[in-house]
Amino acid sequence: MILETAQLRTLVAIVETGSFTKAAAKVNLTQPAVSFHIKRLEDQLRRRIFNRDGRKMALTQEGEVLCAFARKILALHSEARSAFEGLEAGCVRLAAPGYYDSKVLASLLAHFACRYPDVKLEVKIALGPDIEAAIEAGEVDVAILNCEIKEASGPTLGQDNRVWVASADFRYSRDKPLPLVLFPNFCEWRKLATNLLDQNGIDWTVVLSSSSVAGLIAAIEAGLGVSILPAKALVGSLQDVGAFYGLPALPSFEYRLVESQLASPAARRFALAIKEVFGQEQAQKEVTSVIKFRYPRAVSL
Repeated sequence: MILETAQLRTLVAIVETGSFTKAAAKVNLTQPAVSFHIKRLEDQLRRRIFNRDGRKMALTQEGEVLCAFARKILALHSEARSAFEGLEAGCVRLAAPGYYDSKVLASLLAHFACRYPDVKLEVKIALGPDIEAAIEAGEVDVAILNCEIKEASGPTLGQDNRVWVASADFRYSRDKPLPLVLFPNFCEWRKLATNLLDQNGIDWTVVLSSSSVAGLIAAIEAGLGVSILPAKALVGSLQDVGAFYGLPALPSFEYRLVESQLASPAARRFALAIKEVFGQEQAQKEVTSVIKFRYPRAVSL
């Protein structure tokens, strides 16, 4: 037995309006069509749905049970439909840190684009505070942020180590302040690095600041100084020099997924695709639900 949603919608309309005539207008059908829908349901169930007493109608006990199920079925039908509306078109705005693994990012984009080729993607590569501001301003649908271990909510997308980085040509005289190449003053990683150096009695000086990862890496490769970066961001001649220069150990961190509560169906699908790539066990359960946006306290570059 298959209960058609059109017939169930007609049943609910009759109950809500109190008459076949008003129900017909509500569901945009003729009155004979409404009567046919009810007859079809009664034939399938082999039970009466309405007791008729002149112009008065009342649901039978079986009709009340069916109406309750009809409301649930129609609600789920509407939820499922809305979850997939807009997937054929639209735009998804993703933000990620400039130091995020480019190969992983490429995999995420390819995974989604293969499934939904008509959805346009906008990718914002920026510093953590800029990404946070974009989220608050409603300019980003889905974001990847770095946080301290277990200090933020949202699905975890992996961990990485912080390392002290310099080029192979860098030379440092321990009787002078350690030259640093860092992000601007608002950078939490900059604060972490300088605080650790102070705690360990190591003199330092900032010789260059840059608000972009490209500018930072260029300065490091030029041999201007030491910086702090994710281990997976080491490229070219960059190398971990922490142990060589006796610099303090740096704590690891993790990446977490942040999704706006106002995200479109396509954006929610993109978030789901990210969780699928990272093997999130609960990803499939969230296909038709909007993840409530809880702004994480992220430690950002």
